[in-house]
Amino acid sequence: MTASPRAATSAQGRWSYLWLLIGAGLLVFANGRWMIPLATWLAPVFLIRFARTQPAVRGLGLLLVANVAVYLFSWQGMVPGGLYLPVMGGYAVVFWLPYLADRLLVNRLQGFAATLVFPLLYVTLEYINALTNPFGSWLSLAYTQHSFLPFLQLLSITGMWGLTFLVTWLAPVVNWAWAQDFAWQRVRAGVLTYGGILTLVLLYGGGRMALFPPQSKTLQVASLTQTAEEGRFLEYGDRMLEQSRQQAQAGAEVIIWQEGAVQVLREDEASFIEKARALAQEEAVHLLLGLYTVPEGYPDVKAANQAVWITPDGDVKWRYLKGRPVPGDPDVAGDGVIPRDQTVFGALASVICFDMDFPAYLRQAGQAGTDVMLVPSNDSPAIDPLHTHMASFRGIENGFSIVRATGHGLSAAFDYQGRILAAADFFTTKHAMVAHVPTHGVKTIYSVIGDLVAWLSMVGFATLVGLALFRSAGGAGARK
Repeated sequence: MTASPRAATSAQGRWSYLWLLIGAGLLVFANGRWMIPLATWLAPVFLIRFARTQPAVRGLGLLLVANVAVYLFSWQGMVPGGLYLPVMGGYAVVFWLPYLADRLLVNRLQGFAATLVFPLLYVTLEYINALTNPFGSWLSLAYTQHSFLPFLQLLSITGMWGLTFLVTWLAPVVNWAWAQDFAWQRVRAGVLTYGGILTLVLLYGGGRMALFPPQSKTLQVASLTQTAEEGRFLEYGDRMLEQSRQQAQAGAEVIIWQEGAVQVLREDEASFIEKARALAQEEAVHLLLGLYTVPEGYPDVKAANQAVWITPDGDVKWRYLKGRPVPGDPDVAGDGVIPRDQTVFGALASVICFDMDFPAYLRQAGQAGTDVMLVPSNDSPAIDPLHTHMASFRGIENGFSIVRATGHGLSAAFDYQGRILAAADFFTTKHAMVAHVPTHGVKTIYSVIGDLVAWLSMVGFATLVGLALFRSAGGAGARK
């Protein structure tokens, strides 16, 4: 005696709650505070399965509730105080939309093409978020794969968007095969298509790292950090200058300070920079100061969060103001032009901390042929070490090495393929890191084509929506 269709449907519905439970559990570790890279790939498999096996309103509603709950839990403490609930709630709703689109469109499209709805919309939303959100590219699923270096080499071609596409494409492919009971004859072509593309990406990445590693001469860079309490007064600025002198005498050719390493009043700024110029000349060293200049009337009058580049001749080549201040910080925004100095060591440039979270902004440095990016930074324990790993993506995208001097976080140097050349944890290793960094970068495809893959994803998703609507209209006409 076989089960009735109603009983089978009821059993399937009960099983689907297990998929929701598994998917939500994996989602906790798919991004945020507790990150397991494999969970990022697997969580959507079960969440899509749940949404497809439930009535649309109930399934999507429960999925939205789960998404909001997990986002609020997984990202607690990582977003500034009063912004936490609205920001994370907003993110949860935005990145629920691909599940909504998948549920509504997949049955209106036929064949393997339906698997593209979810990844194309996910990439589209991440790209729009990176362009328009004052928090930049935070929450991109690409960042969850920061330890998977062969995979990350795809950044040099597609930017983050290729990584996000492949990660999110897995779930609808699995569900497409699941709907066909994993019958190999029916699913072989689709599975081999996805598997073949992923294999080619990994072969490219592994080959790039093995066959074309950096081989240029190296530059000795010392990065210096100190606590906020130490950086409040000019006498601690003198301490930073003395530490810089020690590093120069130990062989450092470039010295970089953390973001806001020294806080100075506006009337004291010129005299302090004059001391730094004298040191650079005496020790024949390049010096990048992290200064936080406080004006009268602060915080009602915004401060200058700046990186000051001084050459061995004592010339102040630039005073770069942070281009993308963190929302809520009382800092003046810079002009958005990344400065660059063609030195005997190659082309050196600098931005400050949060600037690195904006891929389109950093691409100007890749287009200009930057070899080494110097990044004064200051984090908090809640985003340590994730924020440093995020910064490494810009180097692979644009073909430059990175030195990130980080207060209250992980200082690190990366080559342009993402290898860690040196690292120092602020909380356990105070207060200097020395790295030998390649002096020549490479031209990447991404620095030329930019976010073309993201734009193609937008076009692709719009095409699928149009096709689904056309087929629905055609079906309605045929029924008439």
